[in-house]
Amino acid sequence: MRHADRVRDRRNRVIVVAADPAVVAGVGSFGAYVLSNESEQKKAAEAAARAPVEGEKDWDATKLGRNRVAKSVTYPMKPPVGGDHDQAWMNCEGDVYKKPVPDMKAVHSLEHGAVWVRSSDKASASTSRSSPRRSAGHRTRR
Repeated sequence: MRHADRVRDRRNRVIVVAADPAVVAGVGSFGAYVLSNESEQKKAAEAAARAPVEGEKDWDATKLGRNRVAKSVTYPMKPPVGGDHDQAWMNCEGDVYKKPVPDMKAVHSLEHGAVWVRSSDKASASTSRSSPRRSAGHRTRR
């Protein structure tokens, strides 16, 4: 019986020695696959972020001007994104205006970092429902 025990022990050692590299290779391959897959997803997301936005336009800020003027300004784009502007700006505390904001005042506000969200009565009902609203305690300007 001792001989049979030795044979069984030897066989078990051979199986363990042979199986260990296969298990290690399998775990390593799985890890490499997961990392590669995450890397591919990250690359795809970065490529999508760099892709141009359909309909996106840009303007040369050096040609638009940044002067405060008293005369009326006609902007080459609608809504204006920059250029000469009024000497006074709009309240930039997140107010929602019921009436259109004068372009020249809005451009001045943009120069100081304000965000200007513009809508019209032609907007769909779903767009109107998703439009920005002020938080409690702030005024709506008329």
